[in-house]
Amino acid sequence: MIEIKQLTKRYKDKKALDGLSLNIKKGVVFGLLGVNGAGKTTLLSVLNGLVKPDGGSVNICGFDISKDIKDIKKISSIIPQNFAFYENLSVEENLDFFAKIQNAKAQDIQNAIEINSLEDLLKQKASSLSGGQKRRLNISIGLLNNPQIIYFDEPTVGIDPKSRNEILDSIKGYKDFGITVVYTSHYMNEIEKICDEVAIIDKGQLIEHSSVEDLISNRNTDTITIQTVYSSKAHDLGLNFIDDTTIQSVESNLCDILQICKENNILIKNINYGSSNLEKHFLQKTDI
Repeated sequence: MIEIKQLTKRYKDKKALDGLSLNIKKGVVFGLLGVNGAGKTTLLSVLNGLVKPDGGSVNICGFDISKDIKDIKKISSIIPQNFAFYENLSVEENLDFFAKIQNAKAQDIQNAIEINSLEDLLKQKASSLSGGQKRRLNISIGLLNNPQIIYFDEPTVGIDPKSRNEILDSIKGYKDFGITVVYTSHYMNEIEKICDEVAIIDKGQLIEHSSVEDLISNRNTDTITIQTVYSSKAHDLGLNFIDDTTIQSVESNLCDILQICKENNILIKNINYGSSNLEKHFLQKTDI
């Protein structure tokens, strides 16, 4: 799907990308991890034709980025961290405006609305939306061209936990439609939750590429992690939440935790044995 070979990009005396090679398969949620300045945003900019590389090659769905960028833009979309819509227009007016620019079909507009639960917000002015609602509008606009590939650049910055969880769940579900997702984030738990594979980038170079499962598996302990459906009251029950929806404890406490969840109608998605060591692994690999 995406083949990157020996990609280089320099800004004056700084190498943003330094001979980076990477392959991303079709239909996966692919995470890019790296500290600020590691080269993640530059890589996304190159893949979307916003920045020209100094060397190397990129092939996306059979298209050469050096000469087929118009074809690539037709099948891909980037969701920027900053909001890219008009605050003084309503949700519906924004969608109609950007749909006309992209020659989007009526069904594509409807799909973008439904996937991001905007049905009840269409007449509302964009400036009056909450942070999470604005983020969902931003994502909807990026879906209007019915892309095969979607690039997300830290899309959950500055939103409330509930909206964040809803957005992550919807992004994880994109692969069910055959969409390839490339996702950058500073939040390790987000990468663990939604990504199938992850690449660690440091100083413009690929440090490691592996499945998320291989990186976070640590079955030599009695630690368990319990993934729940978000509930605002769950954090008041004395359970050890390590993020909005994940409880971490030891195996001997599992029965007690399950009982508490049952009594308080806390829904459980899955239970994993072994503690997550993705953050520790990342820090070791990047020499932080």
